[in-house]
Amino acid sequence: MSVAASAAFLALASVPMVSAQVTGDSLVNAGKSSDDWVMYGRDYRSTRFSELNQVNDSNVKKLVPMWTFQTGVLDGFECTPLVSGGIMYITTPWNHAFAVDAKTGAQLWRYDRKLPDGLALCCDAVNRGFAILGDRLYMTTLDAYLVCLDAKKGDLIWEKKLGDYQAAYSATVAPLIVKDKVIVGISGAEYGIRGYIDAYDAKSGDLAWRFYTVPAKGEPGSETWEGDSWMNGGGSAWVTGSYDPELNQLYWGIGNPGPDFNGDVRKGSNLYTVCTISLNPDTGKLNWYYQTSPHDIWDYDGVNEQILIDEEIKGKKVKAMVQAHRNGYFYALDRTNGKFLYAKPFCKVTWGKVNDDGTVSVDPKAMPTKEGVPAFPGAAGGKEWVPMAYSPKTHLAYVPVIENGATFTSHEIFYKKGIAYWGSALNLIKDQAKGALRAIDVRTGDKKWDFPAKSPMVAGVLATAGNLVFTGDAEGNLIAFNAKDGNVLWKFQTGSGIHAPPITYKIGGKQYIAIASGWGGWTAGFAGDGAPWLKNSRKGDTMYVFGLFDETASK
Repeated sequence: MSVAASAAFLALASVPMVSAQVTGDSLVNAGKSSDDWVMYGRDYRSTRFSELNQVNDSNVKKLVPMWTFQTGVLDGFECTPLVSGGIMYITTPWNHAFAVDAKTGAQLWRYDRKLPDGLALCCDAVNRGFAILGDRLYMTTLDAYLVCLDAKKGDLIWEKKLGDYQAAYSATVAPLIVKDKVIVGISGAEYGIRGYIDAYDAKSGDLAWRFYTVPAKGEPGSETWEGDSWMNGGGSAWVTGSYDPELNQLYWGIGNPGPDFNGDVRKGSNLYTVCTISLNPDTGKLNWYYQTSPHDIWDYDGVNEQILIDEEIKGKKVKAMVQAHRNGYFYALDRTNGKFLYAKPFCKVTWGKVNDDGTVSVDPKAMPTKEGVPAFPGAAGGKEWVPMAYSPKTHLAYVPVIENGATFTSHEIFYKKGIAYWGSALNLIKDQAKGALRAIDVRTGDKKWDFPAKSPMVAGVLATAGNLVFTGDAEGNLIAFNAKDGNVLWKFQTGSGIHAPPITYKIGGKQYIAIASGWGGWTAGFAGDGAPWLKNSRKGDTMYVFGLFDETASK
């Protein structure tokens, strides 16, 4: 904790507690509300675009730290903080949570969850943030629970079990509020779970519906699984979805099948893994699906966020969605019906190609073998889970890119409860690891500008009406770019690699930029050996908040 935050904590009784007062209407209009940040993706469209422009391309060089908050928790700090009513809500690795004064960094309350021993976790002990409705907060946990907290005090109101942690079910996703429901996806595909998306009543916590991402025998799509392979078919849903209130469609990305690298034991296209799906949020019924990588054998997942756009594509105004997929292609779909619009590679791709009709052709030379074969991108993908941003002012999506391949192997595998179900493994081609922040025109899929980085870019992105784009890098820099041309306008060294997305908010007429800095252990192999950030990547998890330097106040 910072000195200022420590002092304020001692005077906690004097700090006014403000009710969150987040309504369904305020969530629907989150993209139009300039001051707060009340949803994981900024708005239901997952744009991560803010209309705030007090900080802009002409004055961003005057950004300075306003306060820091050290959580005291080590591991990957992947949180998107929420800000409402002057309070910032933060989740950390290992399911701790904090409320702090968003203007000063003073701690208001802390929540600590007692987790059991023996958790089976694929990819670090992370959590990606809260959802908020009224004066209640919702968080998923590593032992596969959904917890509801009082936003004013941090007290537990209720908790609901999502799955059996002893069978490797877990949850790291930031929930999504749709109407009166809290919607979450499960994690654990690397351990042979059968994935699903759940909706819970926001008030009572009762389960409203469950959609299994791997159909059981006899259900539509079950013919795409050989034998009983569906029972351990994977299909995690661990990144927050998007929602169109006008169409009343919920969109979610579905992860890899199980086992990851051995497709011989699950012959078929393996629906609905590595798909974008549309559900009715009231009932959980499937509207449509589009499978980006049928019968995935490279762990390319399909979980990356879907940004909802209304743009002219191929000469026609379309209600579309775009996704920068881990398989290296940038996709556009008609979100009303899932119709394929285009797909273009945004990084080096050697596993195969997406055809003009949306079908996939796989290069047999890239299929994993016992001896191992190289393929691009690696299993981290051309873009990791970290969210890109989209600006309706520039028509550009800003994509954090990984330029790296891997040598994929495949061996015989048998399912055992709670044990990794990968079907072999991969080795990153480290001497070729690099990255970029890449601006892509969503109307065409064409690259408009490119900022090359010496390490893979695996931090989320923020775009603002101030003609700015913010993201972090593996070396620990928070960087501001000109949104139109990609020129670097400002940077700040946070002391640890950044894996989280930035946000912005406004209090008392002043705009702030916030970022969670803290790398964690799982991502240590993404950059080449000897990268400077490796020595400092686990110093500590710190929330940094920046504002414009006030020359008048300093005199």
